Amino acid sequence: MRYLLDIDIAENKQSFAEEFFKTISFVKNVRKVARNEITNPTILQSIEDYENGKNIPTPLSLAELKEMINA
Repeated sequence: MRYLLDIDIAENKQSFAEEFFKTISFVKNVRKVARNEITNPTILQSIEDYENGKNIPTPLSLAELKEMINA
């Protein structure tokens, strides 16, 4: 089983927190996630599918987009 844990830690406590989690036997990986990094697997898969040509975007006008948002 795998869990992803999202924790907000002050910058001055970052090294302590990383070392703490590394001491727990069942924790395999500890790393800081950049503020603009995409971590959602569904979004990452969608991007990969688009880059590989498996997913073709649907053309959409600005008027249609506004209509969808206001629906």
